[in-house]
Amino acid sequence: MTIVANTDTRDADLEETVAWLKYLTIDVMDRSVGCDGNRDATAFFKAQLEQAGWATHEQWFDALDWCGGHASLKAACGTSFDVFPSPYARRVNATARLEAVSTLDQLECIEAEGAFILLYGSLAAEPLMPKNFPFFSMDEQQRTIALLERSGAKAIITAMQSQGAPRAMPMIEDGDFDVPSVYMSEEDADRLLSFTGHRLELRSDAARITAKAANVLGRMNKSARKRIVITAHIDAKKGIPGALDNATGVVTLLLLANLLADYNGSHGIDLVALNGEDHYAVPGQMAYLRDMEGALDQVTLNINVDGVGYREGKTAYSFFSLSKDMEKSAATLLANAPASCRGLEWFQGDHSMFVQAGCPAIAVTSNWLLENMSTQTVTHRVQDTLDLVDPAKVVECALALKRFIYTIS
Repeated sequence: MTIVANTDTRDADLEETVAWLKYLTIDVMDRSVGCDGNRDATAFFKAQLEQAGWATHEQWFDALDWCGGHASLKAACGTSFDVFPSPYARRVNATARLEAVSTLDQLECIEAEGAFILLYGSLAAEPLMPKNFPFFSMDEQQRTIALLERSGAKAIITAMQSQGAPRAMPMIEDGDFDVPSVYMSEEDADRLLSFTGHRLELRSDAARITAKAANVLGRMNKSARKRIVITAHIDAKKGIPGALDNATGVVTLLLLANLLADYNGSHGIDLVALNGEDHYAVPGQMAYLRDMEGALDQVTLNINVDGVGYREGKTAYSFFSLSKDMEKSAATLLANAPASCRGLEWFQGDHSMFVQAGCPAIAVTSNWLLENMSTQTVTHRVQDTLDLVDPAKVVECALALKRFIYTIS
């Protein structure tokens, strides 16, 4: 079957794509889980699905929101340092001596009861995974967290290696970690080291906020025994526009809601705006798994869209455990298109929960982001704006997915 969109349809799709992207990244501004903007975005997604004729369902869950407030660090001599509250950290107002550690062995031996601990060097080479992250953990990081929690420290100060980032980045982002923490740049940490053993004053107005949030599901052909589940996370990091991460994925689902409105294939279709991929506890994933308990065997395929439409490079389609026939169709209709390619396997997205459950999956993203995943400074940063997006690539991705879904159904 060959499905070709006419020029008028493509122009209308492009116009809607631009309008939806502006709404999600400019009008809403903040889509972090649990905030008002996040609930506005999910309500908008639900309304658009219903307008296109889809039956909708919400999966509400408890979420932890946060407010960073202001933080300051000062020495008795008047020297001050720029520090920032860690996401989800507890507030602190204390005076204590400073201890500094750059290795795990040093952390094992340090006497830090009642002190501030500065983490720098190799110990601060990468962010700490949340201690209760449900899908995987790293033994060395779990050991680091346990040592910090047992240290008796009044607060943790982190100076994560920047890896080319233009500003300081948080090392701890964990609402289950109860030792107050702030973060600073490597440059300020170099100055702070000379104050090791001195007493410093640290204040942070960070606050945790209990909140509610929801996934939104749109369903077509609900009674079908087998389902294709197409996902995109609707949340973004606090204060980040999240154009590529992941407004473009959400808009791809909205385009599919219109493009598949007349679908009558053998499979059921679920369009799912998951809520929490950028949250430390992935609460949307957990709510989805609870709601789907015992029913994941109905999922013939997950297609997860996260980071499509970057202005540079091609759209990448990564395959996970596809059958031979499905992989052949996916290669032909998706990966072999002129503006597309087959991507490397990657697991930092919502498709991972389907892969771990044994479901075949296709992860869709921008190949430039995929190839530069460890060094790119676009996502999770304030520069993730519409300037980085080529809306035509978002439309082409949605059209390609429509052709593929019609073919395999």
